[in-house]
Amino acid sequence: MTQAIPLALALIIGGGAAVQTAMLSSIGRQRGPAEAGWQSILATVVGVAVILAVRALRGDPPALPSPLDRAPVQLAVAAVAAAALVFTVRGLEPYYLIVGFFGLAFIVGAAALTPKLGIALFLSATIAGQLVGALVLDQIGAFGNPVHSLNVARAAGVGALLLGVVLVRGTGR
Repeated sequence: MTQAIPLALALIIGGGAAVQTAMLSSIGRQRGPAEAGWQSILATVVGVAVILAVRALRGDPPALPSPLDRAPVQLAVAAVAAAALVFTVRGLEPYYLIVGFFGLAFIVGAAALTPKLGIALFLSATIAGQLVGALVLDQIGAFGNPVHSLNVARAAGVGALLLGVVLVRGTGR
């Protein structure tokens, strides 16, 4: 049972990746694919810089070369990226500001959870979470994407993938 929480977190991270994909699709239709990528990367940079700044302020500076190990530098990076993000999102719904935070969750989750789960289990769980989330988002046509209804074949595919996670996990862990 020591893997239950990391495994659940990996599934949730995968669900977040599905939300990010749906959001990127919507931004891509409105602005273009590269512009969607730009917006996502800016939000990810804001998130990482804030995390590193908070750590530095708490007396646990990031293991980066000087001056990147200092909170003021990380806060400046966050501020510049946040300003660029605010300009980038103009004309879109404000909730698109968070698109890159899902990528941040994946990146930090991979670094934190992979040592506990292993690469194969982390990735199989995130992919399973991604597919389950994608089916839900397809069913409702999230963020203006086309509706793709759930059917027996799609449900069986998800079931097979979830079985795959169980098989990758194996027994005795």
